[in-house]
Amino acid sequence: MITIIQFAVIYSVLMFITSFVYLNRSKDKINQAFLAFLVVLLTWMVLSVAVGYDGTSTAPVFINTIYWWSMMNLSVFFLYFVYRFIQREPDVYFYLFVAINSLTIFSRYLFPIDYSEQTFWRLSIPIVAPVMSTVFSLPAIYALYLIIRQFFLCKNARQKAQLKIMFFGIGLALIVSVLSEYVLPVLFDVDDHLTLMYLAFLIFSMSIFIAIMQHRLLGIRTEYIYRKMFLNSGDGIIIINKNNKIININNVAKEILRDDKMGVGDLITTYIRDYSFEANYNRRESVYINGGREIYLSISQHPISREDDDPVKLLAIADITAAKMQQMEEMNQLVEKSSVDQLTGMFNKQSLLDSYDDTDLTSNVKAVIFVDVDDFKTINDLFGHLVGDSVLAAVAQRVRDCIGAGGKAYRFGGDEFVIVLDSPVEDEAWDTADRICSSIKNRAFAHGYLRFDLSVSVGVVEGTEPLKMLVDKADTAMYNSKGSGKDKTTLYTDEKSLIKGML
Repeated sequence: MITIIQFAVIYSVLMFITSFVYLNRSKDKINQAFLAFLVVLLTWMVLSVAVGYDGTSTAPVFINTIYWWSMMNLSVFFLYFVYRFIQREPDVYFYLFVAINSLTIFSRYLFPIDYSEQTFWRLSIPIVAPVMSTVFSLPAIYALYLIIRQFFLCKNARQKAQLKIMFFGIGLALIVSVLSEYVLPVLFDVDDHLTLMYLAFLIFSMSIFIAIMQHRLLGIRTEYIYRKMFLNSGDGIIIINKNNKIININNVAKEILRDDKMGVGDLITTYIRDYSFEANYNRRESVYINGGREIYLSISQHPISREDDDPVKLLAIADITAAKMQQMEEMNQLVEKSSVDQLTGMFNKQSLLDSYDDTDLTSNVKAVIFVDVDDFKTINDLFGHLVGDSVLAAVAQRVRDCIGAGGKAYRFGGDEFVIVLDSPVEDEAWDTADRICSSIKNRAFAHGYLRFDLSVSVGVVEGTEPLKMLVDKADTAMYNSKGSGKDKTTLYTDEKSLIKGML
């Protein structure tokens, strides 16, 4: 009666553990492997009370076969659990152990072995007990080796704590099993009828259960914290699966992306076109276009799932449009104040004004040529700013080629260029303007597969006035060229009359 009560208590505890693991197995491969081990253990315990049935009929043979299979494969299922715990796929060693165990169990049908004893290590037949003990022990020894190896290689403090609990349970279970099968029978002639062995397996199973629960409870606490952060974060947070589909999104993310209707099942690439699930971002900048408006984003992405069959990543986005616009404005101011235009390589407007002091009223003659690209806005609108930038760079190069060493060229702003000639000879300014117009008009502009003609409108002035005044007059002459049909050069005279020349 006491033995039955002891069995019932141990079995009940193991059933509780098994039920809990079953209800929480989800897609966790570690829990699933532990559940398989527990099912085999419970099967062995239940059938151990029926192993006394003897005979050659189907039922006794079947029961005894399942009983011995479950007992011999306890070590194999423990090894399988260890593989999952250390995140390693079963290898050739695992399948070799499975094959050896299976052949050992079914060898009873080939040889006249008496299986009347409840355990293989209690068999009185010579050789059989040591052989079966060895077959049973090899997977367990290899599993123990993998655990010890993982303990020394692992850098994860949480997993080390789990392994320590398992070491304690394995050690205590070994002590109880030695006490049950060797100390009590040999020294005290006491047979406990496997009660202590059941207890040893209970201790062993509880150590694994506690180790897993420590991980599980920590995971629950982490998930609780994560959900709080998800809901209350000031950043937009989006959970994405390997198919680039949104599986969760907070309201901040919807506000940042200006779309209240986006939600579960939408493709993230609809909003962030250069998104890649495989990449991990750390404050990477991206641009999202919404209704023609550019929204600058800072995006960070990291994995939050370790399951190979269903990877999930967390994408955090922040709206940095205001900061980006301020940065661009500051950069524009810096470029404006610098001496060289970054696109054309010419001196810029500020450099032009700094080079010539407006208070200089000397009698030195200066010539100013004001060049403006015709229909540049149309080029930008049709082909984009990249093509427009290439046009400006090409025009700047042709201007430089035409002015020679005696002139200085400046990018005045946008599509406007100013050339200053100090002490020009007769007709030098007009001839220079003529060369510029011809160089631009007679050579088609090419960009990739695009090819089109360009022209410029030019204003020319000579005089001894301050440079700013000369630039204004040249600008007036240039606008006269534009108003007269473009692709022209206009000379601004001292008599304030405009003499037009067509090139």
